[in-house]
Amino acid sequence: MHDANPAASTAFIPGTDVPERDLDRMAALLFETSYLEYCSAGNTLRLHPRALQRRQNIDPWLAHIRALYADGRFAGFYNAAPLRDYGAAPAVNHYRADVQAMDAAYDAFVAQCVGLDELFVASLAIEPVWRGRGLVKLLLAELEAAARAAACTGIALTVWQSSAALPVYLRHGFAVRATFDAAWPLFFDRLHCMGRPLGAVPEERA
Repeated sequence: MHDANPAASTAFIPGTDVPERDLDRMAALLFETSYLEYCSAGNTLRLHPRALQRRQNIDPWLAHIRALYADGRFAGFYNAAPLRDYGAAPAVNHYRADVQAMDAAYDAFVAQCVGLDELFVASLAIEPVWRGRGLVKLLLAELEAAARAAACTGIALTVWQSSAALPVYLRHGFAVRATFDAAWPLFFDRLHCMGRPLGAVPEERA
């Protein structure tokens, strides 16, 4: 990813207005940002992993989702809201027991590291064909606007240490504030909580 201006006309639409096919695509994209295929296997509803992600991590949060379209095509999305709003309407967890335990530990980690007055980005993904074309900057600008509208003081998110997104967030002014180690025995990876105050100016790097 880089900061070149996207050679496309872009628009954001609320999750409640996103076509079904693009909601399905959101669920598919989640598999590229985490270890959700492993987590979804053996779920209590016996659903296909992508169907489970649609039901568990997309459909309950349409009010918090904004989809990005470029040249009229679905290009990415984010799911973000103040942490207090997520706590007011918790989703039902359909993972198997061992994953539910790790999920509970993750929720406790987020609650400890993210302020109630911050906008928490539960998920963010860009279609592969649109990566490296400046859409990250558009998504972060939209998140800044959403944070201001919700009277938040900053933006927080979590990202895997092995993810290509980690250096991107660092370049855009985010800093690691805590690390979640409980997933290491399963994935040999660590999850970082990162934050950025509103109005932070990204460091200029070559």
